[in-house]
Amino acid sequence: MRPCLAWCVLLCACAEWGRPPLTAPYRAGEPLLQEQALVGLAPDGAAAAVQLIDAEGVAPRLELLALDPRGGETRRLAAAPEGAARAAARKLRAEGRRPVPLLARIVAEEWPEAQAATAASGFSPRAPAAPEPGKRRWPVTGAPGAGSLPLVLRTELTAGDPPAFVLLLGERPGGEVGGDEVELVRQPIAGTPVEGELWLWERTAWLLSGSVGEDEPLRRAVGLRRGSLARGESQIHNAHGFSDYSAGDLDAARREFDRAIAADPRFVDALYNAASTAALADRPAEAVAYLRRAVEVDARRVQVLGRDDDDLKLLRRRPDVRALLGLKRPPPETSEDGKDR
Repeated sequence: MRPCLAWCVLLCACAEWGRPPLTAPYRAGEPLLQEQALVGLAPDGAAAAVQLIDAEGVAPRLELLALDPRGGETRRLAAAPEGAARAAARKLRAEGRRPVPLLARIVAEEWPEAQAATAASGFSPRAPAAPEPGKRRWPVTGAPGAGSLPLVLRTELTAGDPPAFVLLLGERPGGEVGGDEVELVRQPIAGTPVEGELWLWERTAWLLSGSVGEDEPLRRAVGLRRGSLARGESQIHNAHGFSDYSAGDLDAARREFDRAIAADPRFVDALYNAASTAALADRPAEAVAYLRRAVEVDARRVQVLGRDDDDLKLLRRRPDVRALLGLKRPPPETSEDGKDR
């Protein structure tokens, strides 16, 4: 990947929470900067973030944003006066080669009114989560309904095109690399890594990271990325359940799918797998109940998965199940009276 294209990808990735996102073409001889800083968290896990964009040959933009914990629309809470935005941009340009987050301190100096606007919008300042001493890993506890199992978060710098910081959730309390892990967050980087901080609140993880380009002019991108601890834990249990299902242990599979649903009741794969397992175990009422819940989350995915699934062969004879699966008539393997053809 060419360096210019790499920075386009990176800045657009960091602009996930911004408004508006950066758009090409960029002016090759001018700095290209975008940095975010988390300045508050709401009771539901939403984050308040300041964002400075200095690019495209236009006046710098410094804004206070509200970031949705479920990945919904970003809201603008306030915008800094032009003078404050320019002053903040000058400081960021002057210090921008340092591979550390800078914007929180700069905003406190140049736009102190942002703190009052953050509080007025229902966000409270919170310190980043403290990792284990000398390590980039954080012990966490799983959802109570899933057994409150010990889990561990860790960050890793991965190779790739482009490389990236990733946040991983796994089952090994000691934090050993590998094993049962799922990726929660991926932040692409281009240049010298900027390893920031991690905030954990209400089953949501906010990772601040990015990079600084090594060449001239200055290219700097430091942004927040959101990850769901609930979804990650659900994915781990769902994977265990599928392994048990594949081995023919339906009781163990049922327990793991139940744990997956307890961790994240809207994870459609776990709901569907629980329905399939219940159908195989001759628990039709339970299977249909799970199917209904799965359809409420993502009807299209359930229809794609369920139309030809042998696990649901008998259930597809029922009109209510056919309706859930988007089938207007009985499938080829059955006739209207339910007898095999």
